[in-house]
Amino acid sequence: MRKDSNFRFYRSARSGFLILIGIIGNFITASAQQPQVYNQFFMNPYIYNPAYAGVEGHATFFLTHRNQWANIESAPTLSDFSFHVPLKGGVAIGASAFNITQGLLETSAVKVTGSYLVNIDRTHFLRFGMSLGAGINSVNLNELADAAGDPAIAGFLDESTFFLGDFGMTYHFGHFNVGFALPNLFSYNPITQTELSSPEFSPVDNVLFKMNYRGHVSDDFAFEPHLIYRYSSVIPHQYEAVLIAHLYHIAWVGGSYRQDSGIIGLAGAKIKEKIGLGFSYELGNPNISSQLGPTLEVTLGYHLGTKKEHAEHVSSFIKSHRLSAEERAKKAELERERQLAALKESRNQQENAGDESQPDTVGSNTPDTEASGSNTPDTGTSLKRLEAAAAIPTERADDWNHREEQEPVTRTNQFGEEETGIRLEKQGASEEKSIVFSWVPSSEAENLSVADKGHLERQLPDGTKEVGIKYEKINPEGETEHIIKWDRAISENQAELIVSNPDMTEEQHEQIEKGNPQLTEDFRTHEELANSKDVVSTIRGSHLLELPAGNFVIGGAFSVFDNAVNYSDELFLEGYHDTFVGYSSARGYYYVVVFQSPNINRVKSKRDQFRKRNNLSKAWVLEVTE
Repeated sequence: MRKDSNFRFYRSARSGFLILIGIIGNFITASAQQPQVYNQFFMNPYIYNPAYAGVEGHATFFLTHRNQWANIESAPTLSDFSFHVPLKGGVAIGASAFNITQGLLETSAVKVTGSYLVNIDRTHFLRFGMSLGAGINSVNLNELADAAGDPAIAGFLDESTFFLGDFGMTYHFGHFNVGFALPNLFSYNPITQTELSSPEFSPVDNVLFKMNYRGHVSDDFAFEPHLIYRYSSVIPHQYEAVLIAHLYHIAWVGGSYRQDSGIIGLAGAKIKEKIGLGFSYELGNPNISSQLGPTLEVTLGYHLGTKKEHAEHVSSFIKSHRLSAEERAKKAELERERQLAALKESRNQQENAGDESQPDTVGSNTPDTEASGSNTPDTGTSLKRLEAAAAIPTERADDWNHREEQEPVTRTNQFGEEETGIRLEKQGASEEKSIVFSWVPSSEAENLSVADKGHLERQLPDGTKEVGIKYEKINPEGETEHIIKWDRAISENQAELIVSNPDMTEEQHEQIEKGNPQLTEDFRTHEELANSKDVVSTIRGSHLLELPAGNFVIGGAFSVFDNAVNYSDELFLEGYHDTFVGYSSARGYYYVVVFQSPNINRVKSKRDQFRKRNNLSKAWVLEVTE
């Protein structure tokens, strides 16, 4: 009687156990076939769609870690690593690896990606991408029952291999893109009796549709909405909406709503348009969130090296400016060329009219406020050189030799920064040598080396010889960059004067101010203005490059236009992307503007902020009225 009772109990328990296996197996199978969900997919859309491989324009990697349901022990966790880079000819490659733990199931997989960019008409693009890979499923069957040797589960394996793949296509127009992805080309059963799970081609079991747009309200602010719809034959369909706000392109905040998952908070920061670090806090379904707890996710993105020149189409979350850094630099160079052309045209018109005198805006011999390795020419001469430099070709001059001084020649420039003089010599036809002194920041001198070859020369109509010294510099990524710096050739006597007294080329403290008394009554020196919190008020003149009416923070003042542009370029490379050059007839200088606003209080506040920085410690405020 007891044996029969034990048998019935065993059969009942065994049946319940099989039912439990079936339930868990179905759950695990559904989970395995469900594409992973990421809260910060907008940082790296490649994780959803292989067509996005190479879209960053850089060699890029992303790391993501997701901890679901913080209140539940052994709740699902996800770790993901991905890398992708654009190659030439529209081709891009990528790879990703991930590990997922879901209770009894642990999945690890690796896949590789190839994508292709179709350039329709320089503004419209199509991207196609496909990934293939393999993974391992591990199921801890021993946790299901003490009787691990039960013949009911003896045939199941605790580890099996499977194949995976995905496919995607996207369309891009400006900052708008839309596309779809087939995230699971193959389905498989994680609980199996074979070591290699037989793949079943079922590409449309899951389909993801995604659309987004980045709108720039201004150069400092952009908004970015995303819409996602997930179709699945395995689980219920789902939609999701996301809105991101880019703040000065150094931080972002946002939120999203995912059907049946509730509200998600999003925030992150960007460092030097190279690193992105994002966090998300998912509240979860409001009906059960108090029991399960929140879901936390962190994502790190990093751009390796510089932008690939062959990348035809780029859409990057880390670099979210209206224009890329390269495009902004190119735009600044084009604007400089436009200004040069305008100045040349203005001068030609005056010469054609028979006016041999210099315009009143360029008729002073006041020395420039920018320190240079030689005596600064007057403004009229600088205009001749400026125009000539745009038209006269250059020649190779590899016969310039770098001479290292026994004691480094250093000086302090007008901004209080130490500079080191780099000296090159060239033996002339006679015994007289030509010398070039090139001044570079002492902090960078050790990282700069004079190239053996590649120097340039140009002879201007006024007889001035300029030498373009070629430098080699190792950037933070370990790559060699080449820089050409133009300086005027001088005589040995002039060079010896510089060696004996380097600071003689600095702006004299007894600066002779120039300008138009009818346009301003304030003729304090720039040194005095740098130590004052007063606002310099002027009336707008009629110069071709005259500053418009408004309030400006001035970062530098120059008599020579090209010197002002060079300094503006330096500030741009340091991250001051709103810098531009304008002229003030009231004071007779080209000013480098680092900030402008109709609100005078905001301008004063910015000036005070800039003065705390070494490179803009002498900033001051200029007010221009009509």
